[in-house]
Amino acid sequence: MHRFNPHTVTILAFVISVALSFTFFGNGISGDFVFDDKIVIVGHPLITEEFPDVMAIFKDSYHSSQPRTGLYRPLTIASYAFNSYIFGTSPASFHVINIFLHAIVTFLLFIVVRQRVSVAVASIAAILFLVLPIHVEDVMSIVGRAELFSLLFVLAGLWAVYCRRWWLGAIFLFFGLLSKESAIALIPIVMFEELLFRRQAIKATILRMLIFFPALAVYALMRYSSLGEYVLSNDATAIYNPMKFVGFFPSLWTSGKVFFLYLQKTLVPTWFSIDYSFDMIPILNNPFHDLVAIAGLLIGLGLVALAVWKRSMPVGWAAFAFIATYGVIANIVFKTGTIMAERLMYAPSFGLVILVALGIEYIRKKFGHEKILYGLVGLILIFYGYKTIDRNRDWLTEERLFERAYAVAPESVVNRTNRSYLLYIKKDYTTAREEALQVLAIAPDHVPALNLAAQTSKKLGDNKSAEAYWKKTIQLRDDYLRGYLGLGVLYYENGFFVPAEETLSKAISIYPRWTEILYLSLVKTGLKKYDEAIEVVISRFGENPDEPELKFAIGVALYKKGDRDRANGYVMAIKSPSVSKEAFIQTIEKNTIFRVIDL
Repeated sequence: MHRFNPHTVTILAFVISVALSFTFFGNGISGDFVFDDKIVIVGHPLITEEFPDVMAIFKDSYHSSQPRTGLYRPLTIASYAFNSYIFGTSPASFHVINIFLHAIVTFLLFIVVRQRVSVAVASIAAILFLVLPIHVEDVMSIVGRAELFSLLFVLAGLWAVYCRRWWLGAIFLFFGLLSKESAIALIPIVMFEELLFRRQAIKATILRMLIFFPALAVYALMRYSSLGEYVLSNDATAIYNPMKFVGFFPSLWTSGKVFFLYLQKTLVPTWFSIDYSFDMIPILNNPFHDLVAIAGLLIGLGLVALAVWKRSMPVGWAAFAFIATYGVIANIVFKTGTIMAERLMYAPSFGLVILVALGIEYIRKKFGHEKILYGLVGLILIFYGYKTIDRNRDWLTEERLFERAYAVAPESVVNRTNRSYLLYIKKDYTTAREEALQVLAIAPDHVPALNLAAQTSKKLGDNKSAEAYWKKTIQLRDDYLRGYLGLGVLYYENGFFVPAEETLSKAISIYPRWTEILYLSLVKTGLKKYDEAIEVVISRFGENPDEPELKFAIGVALYKKGDRDRANGYVMAIKSPSVSKEAFIQTIEKNTIFRVIDL
């Protein structure tokens, strides 16, 4: 590459990044919305094929109308909204954009490392970063876009600061924070680089750093406006992050083991799982009970020592970049929403691959044998590429993803709950309930398992147990909409319209999804509140809602009210072709309870 001028090298780096990204991740483009995609994207009221309501997006929490999660990522949500508006709601376009963003991140990594070290080291680091199998979750999981955006803006900020465009660096920091909170790592990296790596004067550095303050202040105000009392918290339970609920030293010892596991899965990719929570990684009260924890702590201390000792050299800068980005997810200072997740290594791995690339370059200069060395590196990259392409397939469908996760990590309560869900989808209600109850024996307050226990109990005719399980879900989480919906529908389908109305009204006061509004309308019709039944739909979705079930609810209320001419235009929205119009109308006239959707 030294034969080309810098401009040509830059163009080649971009083209190669894009080409290789689609080469190694392209087989995942046909994948569906899976796992957290369904929670964050599917059904989000602001992610539609209409032009996005940007103001509403920037006022809302990451999980729409659920500030208790403590997450505020409006730029990421806005990207999904524009994605849907421009290309439609098919998951393929979301995957294509994620792969392209990964290519841009790789390209920026190349630029940043070339600025500070050399083209050779930058090339090795970028290719290694691009193909790491642990990055599959970030690229293939559509909600991984938050990680992609965050690191993209961190790297762009480092580029801007190196070029002495501090105001531009502040803008990139602001965009990064609006993508994901972990972009805050840019601040300590810049301070280290200025004071120790580039040996700038302390006073001048502090004055330059002040340019970041407005971005931080505006972000803090926006975050508080959206999250309120949850601005500095998250809703992680002891299932998802037990380290949040123990003392400093048990958390520290456990973090040593988690750190080692992250390194192992990044550099020696054996198996992967979508979840590592309770009880795959038990809390350690004594580090000497687990040599892996000791190894992790020693490696961490070694990296800190390397950053200090070699502070004015590229290896020290890379070590600190790794420490700063990993520190955000280490569960030592800040408690995150999970004890461990592969997607969280996306940002820290940029410092790690630079360290590896510097090590390879050091060996080349020290011992020579370039053909053998680069041959070994090539074999490793081929292996990584194979693992990446193979892992992409796991993310094509939720069924495959959950089955694979359970196969490799059956100790995880989350993976066992997901297995129960798959059994429920396959209509094996008895086995699904048994699995859910086994989870509850281990974790009695695990809300998703309680919901599945309720769903399966209802399917098996045990309405009393279903009611008890759903009541417990909303006692544990007063914003758990699935609990309200399940309980409200249970009451409705058994003719208990008054408690159904109360339950479903509470649900739509939290978050007015169309499913809850559908059943609330039907409940009000059962209570002969026909005008209210019509209004509850029209006030939120208009007189011609997109969902045929909502049209049906309006039509039923109109029929019961006696306005049959208007009703006909609505109720036929869900009529089966195999049922005659007369028979369908008779069913509506005779009944007040309808099983419109299968929950």
